[in-house]
Amino acid sequence: MSELNTASYILTLRSGLSANGGKEAAANLILGTINNQDYVREHGYEEDLSSKKISRVLGELANTPDGIKQASVIPEVIDETIENFNKDVIPDLNPHLKDDTLANIRKLIRCDVTISEPKKESLLNYYKHGQTTKFLAYTFLYAVNKPNIVREGEEVQVDDIPFLAEVGYECPLCHKELVEQVRGRARKKYRITQIFPNDLDDNTAAEFEAEYPKPLNLNAPENLIALNEEESSDYLFDPSVELYKKLYETKRALVKSHQAKMNVNQEQLEEEIRTVLDAVMDLQDQPATEPLNFDALHVDEKIKEPFVLRKTVRDEAITYYSYIEKVFRDSNANFDVIASQIKASSKMLESSGLSQKEVISQLSEWIRHRAGLGDDAEMASNIVVSFFVQNCEVFHS
Repeated sequence: MSELNTASYILTLRSGLSANGGKEAAANLILGTINNQDYVREHGYEEDLSSKKISRVLGELANTPDGIKQASVIPEVIDETIENFNKDVIPDLNPHLKDDTLANIRKLIRCDVTISEPKKESLLNYYKHGQTTKFLAYTFLYAVNKPNIVREGEEVQVDDIPFLAEVGYECPLCHKELVEQVRGRARKKYRITQIFPNDLDDNTAAEFEAEYPKPLNLNAPENLIALNEEESSDYLFDPSVELYKKLYETKRALVKSHQAKMNVNQEQLEEEIRTVLDAVMDLQDQPATEPLNFDALHVDEKIKEPFVLRKTVRDEAITYYSYIEKVFRDSNANFDVIASQIKASSKMLESSGLSQKEVISQLSEWIRHRAGLGDDAEMASNIVVSFFVQNCEVFHS
């Protein structure tokens, strides 16, 4: 489901209309509660609602026409809009589908994270007290003033990174990637979602609590999980006991698994990273191992930033990859553990919106810190980062 806007409101309400159940007919009926008023026409706010314009609005490709939006804040227009809903829209509601339609609009409001809690409460009070005309009219007036164009994904928030790391940056339900790189920036394809949703009706809340108890704080980390935007919207729009149980149990398993990874023997990890850095720092000449074959090189596919950075990482990978691989093998270091730590740290840095150059610099500093070494190990740690870029733990082609 979409956020509440003109398109989602009309498409949700049309499912409960009788004579005006078609998309264009529903749009003309609902938008007409404002657009067809004499006041709107006489004061120059009237819009030409062509089929093309309606199609773009319903497809979330265009915002609500300016005239309708501007007129919607005028007291006289607000009053007549309510009258028009009572006169034109309410009589067209299918009596068999009316309750379902109102409940769906209620869910649309309740699940929209962009609506403030006071505004939600104000709109939902009309529903709660059976004031159907005002509920539909005031929700519509609010919807036409919200952005209607689908937004490009927002940048990843730093506070979200622990939730993303917990699920491995993919939705635990549909397994789609939760972060997308757009022009060098990490963009959200997810929502941090309440497992036990806020504002369930009493019957549904009781069913949920019969499975697992309601958290004292619904916004506590243990009740939040990162889901694909569509999966999140579908769940919050129509929460089911079955999916609640699945999400609850998935979250518990993820917490346990993530904590186990965090509890890896840190002293051993630090020692193994130090072993590799020392081996690189002790080199007096080009390593005796065979340089990496150009055909096997992944760096050029993954470094999108300036040529100098790409060339530096590529040259280090060609020269040192086979040597570092041999050091890992000969030292019996737990390569999988180190690689997973590098990968997790890289993902966190990439998702925070840093450039590739900044990610490499931060990873290099992190490696030196974990090994307990100072700035004299900077070049060696940069080489190790280049190794992991080639090994596909850092960046994605």
